[in-house]
Amino acid sequence: MKKIFVTILVMACFISQMDAQIRFGLKAGLNFDTFKTESASLTHKNSTGWQAGAMLQVMIPVIGLGVQPELLYTAKKLEIYNHQNGIGYFEVPINLRYEFNLLLLRPFLTAGPYFGYILNTDSETKDIDKSEWGLGFGGGLEVWKIHLGLRYSLGIKDVKVSDVLDVKNRTFSISLGYLF
Repeated sequence: MKKIFVTILVMACFISQMDAQIRFGLKAGLNFDTFKTESASLTHKNSTGWQAGAMLQVMIPVIGLGVQPELLYTAKKLEIYNHQNGIGYFEVPINLRYEFNLLLLRPFLTAGPYFGYILNTDSETKDIDKSEWGLGFGGGLEVWKIHLGLRYSLGIKDVKVSDVLDVKNRTFSISLGYLF
């Protein structure tokens, strides 16, 4: 019984030292969008949009592993038959994060799913599906409280634009943020 008590006491001391480190931040950046389709009649070009929102980092400091959920408003552009249509998404990426803590520098890698819901569209895209989901992969660098991130979002769910047209969203994002 004494060994069990001592073991529990030692484990409690170690667990208390491994408190999760929580950081909150705001970020904004640019999106470089491509909508892919198998339809030969659709003309699509890369377009530039923007994103802004909040992020939360919950990290285990000793091992550098954690999660980074985000709440973002993302503006994308879809070109259908030489007409650009704006789409405003509410996106929630939920990233698994691994960081290397080098005192003031923290390079990091992220990967995880994202879920998107369309909040507003131009008149040409009213038939578009309201939801989207996919996988995101990224990385970046944090210096003190400044966050610089890169991410590639690979849309997996087809976005139905009309009765005959399905597209997949591909987005490369670069963002700058501040952690509190």
